[in-house]
Amino acid sequence: MPPNIGQDKDALLAVLAQAGLTDISQIQPLADGLSNHNYHIETPTAHYVLRENADAADSFCSREQELFYWRHLAKAKLAPELLWVSGDQRYYLSQYIFAQSLPSLPVAHPFAPLMEDVEGSDNLVIEKDITASGTYTLERPEVPREPSMASGHQELSLQNLSLSNLSSKELSWKELSWKELSWKELSWKELESQCCATTFCQGEAHIEAWLQSHADFKGAADKQAWYQSERLALLEALTPNRAHSLLLQLLQQLREQATGPYHISITEQWQEYHTQLLDFAAADMGEAWQSRLAQLLSIQRQIHGWTATLADCLVKPQFCHRDLNPHNLLLKDNQLYCIDFEYTTASHPLCELAVVLATHQLTPAQRHLLVRQYLTGHPGLTSDAIKAIPAAIEMYWVFAVYWALLMAAHTHGERQQEYFDWFDQFWPLISHAS
Repeated sequence: MPPNIGQDKDALLAVLAQAGLTDISQIQPLADGLSNHNYHIETPTAHYVLRENADAADSFCSREQELFYWRHLAKAKLAPELLWVSGDQRYYLSQYIFAQSLPSLPVAHPFAPLMEDVEGSDNLVIEKDITASGTYTLERPEVPREPSMASGHQELSLQNLSLSNLSSKELSWKELSWKELSWKELSWKELESQCCATTFCQGEAHIEAWLQSHADFKGAADKQAWYQSERLALLEALTPNRAHSLLLQLLQQLREQATGPYHISITEQWQEYHTQLLDFAAADMGEAWQSRLAQLLSIQRQIHGWTATLADCLVKPQFCHRDLNPHNLLLKDNQLYCIDFEYTTASHPLCELAVVLATHQLTPAQRHLLVRQYLTGHPGLTSDAIKAIPAAIEMYWVFAVYWALLMAAHTHGERQQEYFDWFDQFWPLISHAS
């Protein structure tokens, strides 16, 4: 038994005995969520996950609702199987999924500007800056750039980098020094990042400017035809991995799921959180808590605007997990599986997309692809819903700071300070009034 289980050992063994597991080989803590605790349980014949729910989280979710959606997604093969629930719903025992790594795909060095977010437009690399020297031809590869989760990967070098069916195959760059990125496999959790609405918009401007400059470089004769039909194919060839494709596959699978009996709009969610905060504010919560509440109260006008923008583009709600951050996703056999269903309900389709954009380390090109592929023909959104994505990202971080402050209200001491720290980390990711 690992020593770091410590005083929890006997309590955990007692819980596992209730679940019918008595021959325990090992208990290892898994990376905790921001509120709950998870353990990897090993027996001589199987592996499991035991989750211990935090009391403070009970104010945010209905355990019956959480379990309803978990069982639904497990049946759809999009979540681990739920095997046992304690009578008080404090402990869950589920199937353990051995997650696999996400292979990287090599991208030639000059395309690095499409791999990173930029501040402003000064750093845009455009083809008008190209000199006559260093012209390279990028040919269409004969094999798609799809990584294998087992072993081999299609090699992508300068000679076979895809610019699918472009009539002009020449791209010239200034002072090129071509090389492939070294192979690296990432665990899905390593994709954890934080993207605010401003960064998203800057990335979009970056990509649009790069694509437009390429169209200009090709010449006006075929610019319009290329711009409409080939821009996504061009960006697809320049992605460092297939994270965006796997996320798109999951998002499309989730939106096909039945919504079930539960529903909450973005506006209703905000009002619910806000009412809870005001109830706590009536008590003496201390200066640290009250000062952060004052910060939240200072952006209520912006929140009204963001929720109105999102309401305007909604046609109908859909099934939403609402917490698809990298720690709640597992990759196995080229498919993503969800865990943690505390916030799952029927809601706004942009909720799902916003979480993914806000929490995953995707390149501007990957975000550009994911957004357009997710929105194409979406039955729950208006045709101009893309304009509401910044508002959806803003509201993701708004809910994050509400959550942190509410959790702080339910805790004390060192644990409360952790939630204050989360608030302080999330707060700069929201656009504030100047």
